[in-house]
Amino acid sequence: MRFNDAILGIVLIGFAALAAAGTLDFPRVPGQDYGSALFPRLLCAGFAIGGLMLILSGWRNRATQPLLDTDDWARSPAHLLTLALAVGGILFYILVSDWLGFIPTAFLVVFTLMLRLRGRWISSAVIAAAVTLAIHQIFYGLLLVPLPWGVLESVVY
Repeated sequence: MRFNDAILGIVLIGFAALAAAGTLDFPRVPGQDYGSALFPRLLCAGFAIGGLMLILSGWRNRATQPLLDTDDWARSPAHLLTLALAVGGILFYILVSDWLGFIPTAFLVVFTLMLRLRGRWISSAVIAAAVTLAIHQIFYGLLLVPLPWGVLESVVY
């Protein structure tokens, strides 16, 4: 599946605008002309310029490139189900990870996707457990990102 560059440019400019709006509440640094929002806003400006260039490219190629060009996989129900499971897994994580915790939620998401892709229960469970624990160790142990414990909080503490 391929979108026209103009469509992607519009999305990129929209993302840049949302991200720039998110920097409006960033605190100012006392005694300096610039604050903590400078670097994110520079990135947003770069994204917007890139989006504008994509729009111009898409406009020039509009005769040869349709707005949406679908490949064979985009017409396959099996592939669309896998895509829906991936997007659903992200939404599931966003909605329940605070309550359930990172480890059980990530395990369920990865296990479901692996089961869909591999079709074997045991290997899917082993891979899901290994991936979940590795990601937890990298983010929680090494990078010190506070991941939610959820239902496992009473076991850990």
